[in-house]
Amino acid sequence: MRRRLRHPQILVALSVGIVVGAIAVVGSLPLGAYEHVWPQPGAYHYGALAGENGPAVLGRAREIGAIGVVAITALTALSAVTSDAWEESPPELVTAISVPEAILGVLGDELLESSWFVAPVVGAGALAFAAGTGSPATLAGATVGATAIALSGLLLGASLGLGVRAVLRRSSRLYAARYTIGMLSLFFTFVVLSFSRQIGNRLAATPLGWYGDVLVATTPGVASSSLRVGGALTALAVVFAGCLPLTILAGRTLWFDEGQRAGSETKRDSEGSEVGDDGTESMGNGLLGRSIDRFAGRPTAGVTQAAWRRMRRAPRAMTYVLLPIGLLWPVVIQLSWVFPRAVPVLVVTYLAVAVGLGTTLNPIGNARVALPAILTTPDGRRSVLQGHALAALVPGVPLVVTVALVAGVTSGYSPIELLALILVAAALTTGGVGVSLGIGAWLPNLEGPATSATLTPPELYAMVAFLFVMSVLSAPAMVGLGVAEPVGSQAVAAVFVVVATGVCCVGAGWLGYRYARRSLEAYETT
Repeated sequence: MRRRLRHPQILVALSVGIVVGAIAVVGSLPLGAYEHVWPQPGAYHYGALAGENGPAVLGRAREIGAIGVVAITALTALSAVTSDAWEESPPELVTAISVPEAILGVLGDELLESSWFVAPVVGAGALAFAAGTGSPATLAGATVGATAIALSGLLLGASLGLGVRAVLRRSSRLYAARYTIGMLSLFFTFVVLSFSRQIGNRLAATPLGWYGDVLVATTPGVASSSLRVGGALTALAVVFAGCLPLTILAGRTLWFDEGQRAGSETKRDSEGSEVGDDGTESMGNGLLGRSIDRFAGRPTAGVTQAAWRRMRRAPRAMTYVLLPIGLLWPVVIQLSWVFPRAVPVLVVTYLAVAVGLGTTLNPIGNARVALPAILTTPDGRRSVLQGHALAALVPGVPLVVTVALVAGVTSGYSPIELLALILVAAALTTGGVGVSLGIGAWLPNLEGPATSATLTPPELYAMVAFLFVMSVLSAPAMVGLGVAEPVGSQAVAAVFVVVATGVCCVGAGWLGYRYARRSLEAYETT
């Protein structure tokens, strides 16, 4: 909480994430134009349906309860696997209180951090469901059920994540790859839950489905099982009693079992780096290296090569490109079914987001080890920003343009629409990198190990803010190429899409770059 008060921009970015999550959970509302903008059914829809079709709502509530526990467990487990709070014991705690109390204190702080996002989204769903039924009594069961789902998911996820982390720590290679393992596991979980309705039905038939009965226990017209309601509340007590000892055991292992500690990444850096006198890593002698060196200069080329080497040594930063899929996959699938011609634009937007998430969303955090040396060289600030931008753009633009071409041809785009899609792909990718630099400078991640061997993963709230901005920038293309029918000729519609997207991307990218440049200038004096 103190960290958010010191950095109000984090509160803004977190609020954006909460709003997006709440909209997805609440679903469509009978509010005129909003119902057409967001037609996906959610908590309000099923609340309104309760009086007409109670058994269907009960079945859906059991699915939602089970899926909610699994989803929150997966997200919390990922946080426990990757959080720096468990890397080593905090001396100010272990010297003042007992070790179990210190572990539970850190656990409480981490769960509170997760609840800043989970609680408002889950609460919005409970309120929307109660509003849909029109019965105030519904709110009691929905609140208790939502709280039980959130607490069970948070506790299960924390103990599971810490247990997996303790096991991975036995191997230095597996422990270094925990970011990749965690993100791939999260991605797989969300894809399975999104694609297969049968998975939801099967989960609802397990004890996890009992939480759905709690959600609708006080809903008129829905005959929930009192036995299942009692079983769910008992399960919550069992989870609480069982997860805390497991968390204490895993915390002790992570903090004090020196035999399981992973090797230092700094050692790998000292063995493999080629560091120049100016604080940047020297560029290789390959054709690409010489071309970037001639085009951008040696300092910028050195920063570019340093970013690529860090990506190869520790690809954990790149695993975060999967986060938009994990969070928005159900919405993307629904939009693809309703507007099949929007698929190429969705694919291009995601790839442009992925390019921006990789190396440019934390420029100050990535360069903070060599930053004092770099800033003393001529054009040092320019080399840091442009070097990270080139590290993203050199492989990113050709990739996004190629995929745009394939996706447009596959979806039956006309030649003029295909050309517009390719230009939009280039504009979104290039402008997105500038936006990424600006948001990364606004919300830098300066925590964790500061070495020249690895990329520092971007701040989660920076990722959410970047995803929101990129969604806005891609809106003209989404409407012009994927949703709306052209009013005039295809050529006129294509020109509008290209001009609108290009102007927005160039403007936003330039503003982002300028902000990042000013942030680096201020960083020198702090």
